[in-house]
Amino acid sequence: MMRRRLELLLSLTSRDINKKYKESMLGALWGLVVPLIMLGIYTVIFSTIFSAQWKGVQVNSKVDYAVLLFIGLIVYNFFAESLTRAPTAVLHNPNLVKKVVFPLEVLPPVVVLSSLYNAGVAAIALAFFILFSSFSFHWALLLLPVLVIPLLMLTMGVTYLFASLGVFFRDVDQFAALLARVLQYLTPVLYPSIIFPDAIGKWMRLSPLAVYVEQIRALIVTGTLPDWGLYAWAVGWSLLIFFVGYWWFQRTRRAFADVV
Repeated sequence: MMRRRLELLLSLTSRDINKKYKESMLGALWGLVVPLIMLGIYTVIFSTIFSAQWKGVQVNSKVDYAVLLFIGLIVYNFFAESLTRAPTAVLHNPNLVKKVVFPLEVLPPVVVLSSLYNAGVAAIALAFFILFSSFSFHWALLLLPVLVIPLLMLTMGVTYLFASLGVFFRDVDQFAALLARVLQYLTPVLYPSIIFPDAIGKWMRLSPLAVYVEQIRALIVTGTLPDWGLYAWAVGWSLLIFFVGYWWFQRTRRAFADVV
């Protein structure tokens, strides 16, 4: 049973990725082009126009600055893409929803895995950026899955919740898009949290998403091991959000066919 579910999930994810880039000239490369363009804009604005420095990290060139920004953008864009697509994960598959035996719980993970694919493509470009920066690869990168897996759980929980809400409230997709924009500035994506006063930075770092962004960045750039106290806090909240989101999705799924 689990093997069949996994095969179905991978098949639907492949279909989703192909559908997203169908008939486009660049195809899946759009998943790389968009973040690179935004990276270039942010790098010019922050490092050149505002002459900003990355507090807490030695930045020797614009490439170094771009690496720091790019890591934050990859992690955050993965979460934000899943969030903004979640409200239509069920709505865009009415033929599957009306099938009595179809496992609806695989639809939200399709959105997450599709977003993860884009993040993986961007991560390949990040590796090349690092090669031309003053940073280097560390053995601590072996611990990257320790941070990525709970990030997946957090994203999956939010996706389950918004996928269900999007069926009953059609304005949820607009709210999700707005929330994604707001969260980008409440999360240390374009700047480190330590630039803020302690009263603000402390609360910012309590966000599970902020913890993952900063700890993944520190792990990649300087080989800094996670702050295990903050990590435990983030994992606890991620698991709670995952189980609440999944529970709510399963509780409301019986009504999907009546609404879609």
